[in-house]
Amino acid sequence: MGGGLSARMATMLLSLAALLLVLALQAGLRVAFWALAGAALATGAAGAAVERAAHSRSPLLAWAQEHDGEAQPVRLTASLAQDPRDDPDRWSLLLDVEEWTVAGTTRVGKGRVRVEVGGGSARPRLSRGDRLSIWAQLRKPRGFLNPGSRDVVAQAIRDGIHAVGYCKSPRLVELLGSDLPWWRAWAVRSRGWARVILKRSVLAGQEQALVRAMVLGDRDGIEPETAEAFRGAGTYHVLALSGAQVALLAAGLLFGLRRLGLSPLAIGVFVSVPLAFYAEFVGGEVPVVRATAMAIVLLLGRAIDLDSDLGNLLGLAAGALLVHRPSVVGDVSFQLSFAATLGLILLTPGLCARLKRLPLRAEMAVAGSVAAQAALLPLLLTHFHRLAPAAVLLNLLAVPLSSLVLALGFLVLLVGGWAPVLGAYAGDLAWLAAHALLRSADPVRVWPFLDIRLPTPPLWASLLFVAGLGLWAARKPRAWVAVVMGAIGILFTPAGSGDGRLQVTVLDVGQGDSLVLRSPLGRVWVIDTGGSYDGRFDPGETVVAPYLWSLGHRRIEGLVLTHAHPDHVGGAAFLLRTFQIGEVWEGVAPRHDRTQQALEQGFRRAPARRLAVMRGRRASWDGIGVEVLGPAPRSGPPWTTRNDDSLVLALRWGEVSLLLSGDMEARAEQELAACGAVDLVKVAHHGSRSSSSPFWVAAVRPRIAIISVGHRNRLGHPHPEVVARYRAAGSWVLRTDRDGAVTMSTDGRRVWVRTARDGVERIR
Repeated sequence: MGGGLSARMATMLLSLAALLLVLALQAGLRVAFWALAGAALATGAAGAAVERAAHSRSPLLAWAQEHDGEAQPVRLTASLAQDPRDDPDRWSLLLDVEEWTVAGTTRVGKGRVRVEVGGGSARPRLSRGDRLSIWAQLRKPRGFLNPGSRDVVAQAIRDGIHAVGYCKSPRLVELLGSDLPWWRAWAVRSRGWARVILKRSVLAGQEQALVRAMVLGDRDGIEPETAEAFRGAGTYHVLALSGAQVALLAAGLLFGLRRLGLSPLAIGVFVSVPLAFYAEFVGGEVPVVRATAMAIVLLLGRAIDLDSDLGNLLGLAAGALLVHRPSVVGDVSFQLSFAATLGLILLTPGLCARLKRLPLRAEMAVAGSVAAQAALLPLLLTHFHRLAPAAVLLNLLAVPLSSLVLALGFLVLLVGGWAPVLGAYAGDLAWLAAHALLRSADPVRVWPFLDIRLPTPPLWASLLFVAGLGLWAARKPRAWVAVVMGAIGILFTPAGSGDGRLQVTVLDVGQGDSLVLRSPLGRVWVIDTGGSYDGRFDPGETVVAPYLWSLGHRRIEGLVLTHAHPDHVGGAAFLLRTFQIGEVWEGVAPRHDRTQQALEQGFRRAPARRLAVMRGRRASWDGIGVEVLGPAPRSGPPWTTRNDDSLVLALRWGEVSLLLSGDMEARAEQELAACGAVDLVKVAHHGSRSSSSPFWVAAVRPRIAIISVGHRNRLGHPHPEVVARYRAAGSWVLRTDRDGAVTMSTDGRRVWVRTARDGVERIR
């Protein structure tokens, strides 16, 4: 909000906010409410614009933009903004830069950089506040430019990150010292001491990782499989720092201080200081800061006899965070944290009143679980496309177990420092509680259907659902109608019908291929799914599925896997697990190949109709003529997958023809050169010099040539000769690394083109 506003417009908004505040003071109650709401909106937009302007003025950002794509090493002098992320396969440093040196020239200026450090050398022990010298290659932040994909650039702005970088080895990292204020240095040292105590007292494994995550916010040891199990169960929040830690610490301090007979004001002060220290101790994450701010306001407010309505306190905490950093309103953690807390405050009392009294007041736990899940439903589906109905019940087990893990973790810290033997006993108890917490997510492992994936909900349905919840909390008797109608719209709204045009979108999946074909009737086919040879990300989950969900699709009519190379089929397993799929077309593939074996596992988990297709196969996809031009049948079983084994598809809709050429190279092009001119070609093999030979380009003469290629890829794709060759043939060349996802639409006669970078549809 306000990210694109100029300084002049921000000033005008602040002036408008001042006028609205004056109006609020003079007007009646109803007008005053809307005047205050308008003033808050104007102030927030202006604040976000000012924040973004300050971010864009960073000299480090300007340098990274100017030199993006260059491989020159940069020596950074910086301090660690937070503890390193220290996984076995990843060492990530968030740095506050003071100066940087390039080719002997030193530039002074502040900025924040996230650096990934590779190499297998020993890593020095670092902690927040340490000053470093590090050699790295920098570039500006960039994500995948597709509808539905996470906006990496916007998140970088919210995090204050001006550049990202890569360092080849920990040997290029030099510790220079530390310059933190004494109280922050004390918090950092205390956290390091606590980490040592927990590692010494709790047996190694995922149980210890859970204890460290919940007590210290140290999630480095949580394995992806563990995190995914908790996400599927809808209980991932127990792994994150939240109000539970603050509430437990505050309760323990209050219990002890009240026994001393201190005044309420003294108790409020003596409890607030340790809470503030704990928020700094664990790194100042949003949920803990929010809970700490609420607790401090509540304690001090009650000490001086102020009304301590929890809803007002939540609003005060949110307002304080937004004043400090307005762009945090777009942060998913901020939204989830406040939505869940607001749901608990507003909905739990009404739900409790409608439930029968249960032993141990269990109805309160049931009401709280339902309230939190209801409040989070639109956000979870919008951001994660995930619904975990089992969470309502699993939280009844996970929440008390997480509280027990947390309490025992604090006990380990309390006794483990001065009595290691007692600390070990406490650590064993913490391990048992953490093991039970791990097992609480087992139902989703056993029954994967409990983890439901759904498209992005329509805005009208989300607004109707939230409005209904608000009216229900305000005791409006017929509000349940709006809640039910909103829920139906969220969960069951079908994908939109087609507009009578064929649409082909070449997605930005990095150095790989993935195309989505949407028929004139609105049904979809997917050709390849992207991937990576190092397996660091799953494009099926990260790019292809979010794009389909953003269009409202739950079903793929046909999945075409042109050939079994990782950069073309790496995301297929996720799509097979997640979507209803009509049939799968496959080319030739060796069954012993590791990539093909991974695909076979995906088919076992979600069987689909599989067809082995080669040259001569024809089909009609909702009236779109489809013909497989290659490859020709091979004699004997293949021992390896070649680029020339790619399925090559020719599509025709009306007078418009398209050619999707996979990774075929010059030898296969010679066999297909007689196919004639086309309107659009998906350039073969990412623009490699081994493809797009002169006679081939001259034969197909496409009006539009789209190259699917990774940003700053190490292979040098696309080759300049290939780009020049297509341009010389009169083609409009588009590239996913620069233009993002490219969508070609046609009614069978005219052709429109739209890129994700500018969103403008042009007739070609």
